Parts: sequence; structure tokens; C-alpha cells
Amino acid sequence: MSLCFKRPLWFGLFVFSALFLVLALGQKANATSITLDTADTELCEVQVTIGPEAPNGPIHKFTDIDTDDRYTFQTNKLCNRRSVGGEACTGEYTEWACCEAKDGEDITCRVP
Repeated sequence: MSLCFKRPLWFGLFVFSALFLVLALGQKANATSITLDTADTELCEVQVTIGPEAPNGPIHKFTDIDTDDRYTFQTNKLCNRRSVGGEACTGEYTEWACCEAKDGEDITCRVP
């Protein structure tokens, strides 16, 4: 039994590859990311919420942060706050500071 194709096999591979590239590049163009920049050396803890409902939502906590640490989130809205008191965690936090990016835009958000 043999299979009969009306078009050559290379044509099918070409169409599949073209479709894959269009879908992959389309997703990349709409991808949005926000990078959290922690330039302060005296941080005990940073709290982050992401998504359209931020700062309401699940809180992600980051401790033991170095000066050059950067955290990237695939989202268009990010809110963050830091602990008060430098390296000594007091249990108090600054007000939420939020950053928003447009679709397809990559931005950096600094810790207050």
C-alpha cells in the first residue's frame, strides 16, 4: 500500500514551518514582562503581587536580596512594597507602588 500526495512533502513542511513561525512570533510580540529592580542594599523583604487585580491577590515574598538581583514577571501589572527598617525586619511595610506595561512592552520597576 502506498500513500499518494497531491503536493510534494516539502510543501507540507514549508506550510507547517510558516504557520509555526507566525504563531511563535505573534506570541512574542504580545508578551509583556516587568523586571523588578532591587538597587537598595539594605532590604530585608520585598513583597510582590502581579496581574490585573494587583495589589490585591497572592503575595510573593523575596528575602536575602542582593543589590544586583532582578526578578522578571510575565505580566502587565506589578505592585511591590518593601519592609521598613532596612535589614532589620520590623513587620511593617511601605505603601504599594505599582508599575504597568503596555502589551508587548518590557519595563523595569524599582523597589521603593
